Amino acid sequence: MTIHTVMCPPPSGDETRDAERIVFIKEGFCWPALFFSLIWLLWHRMWLVLVGYLAIEAVLLVAGALIGGPAGGVLSALFAVLFALEANALRRWTLERGGWEFAGVVSGANLAECETRFFHHWVEAGAHRAPQPLAPETRRAQAPNEDVLGLFPAPENAR
Repeated sequence: MTIHTVMCPPPSGDETRDAERIVFIKEGFCWPALFFSLIWLLWHRMWLVLVGYLAIEAVLLVAGALIGGPAGGVLSALFAVLFALEANALRRWTLERGGWEFAGVVSGANLAECETRFFHHWVEAGAHRAPQPLAPETRRAQAPNEDVLGLFPAPENAR
């Protein structure tokens, strides 16, 4: 059983294109981020996280050299595991910074089942609504008529 967070891109006006760009991000440990951290960050275009990752790795490298022995390798390995635990959360954070919106959480046996469940409920919920009007409706303000009281359209003495 896998659990995925669903992120929708900023609206582009083309609902079909937007639906094709929806991203499913797996919850939990990210194995590719453990073994191929830099490539994984570059692939997902997580530039700010990449800068932070490189800065922390540099600090750990210097700290390991100052401490000596196997401490540098142990620190780097611990950081790699911690990064892999938080990699998907950092990916969600990066997408949110880019204007993507949280659309929900879905679970299934695999990614294909999660996608099927999400889109089934998404279509049922009426995700394809009518587009918003381009300009808000404007109403002209009318000065109140002192001769008329209540809901009647004309003064009563007109009988």
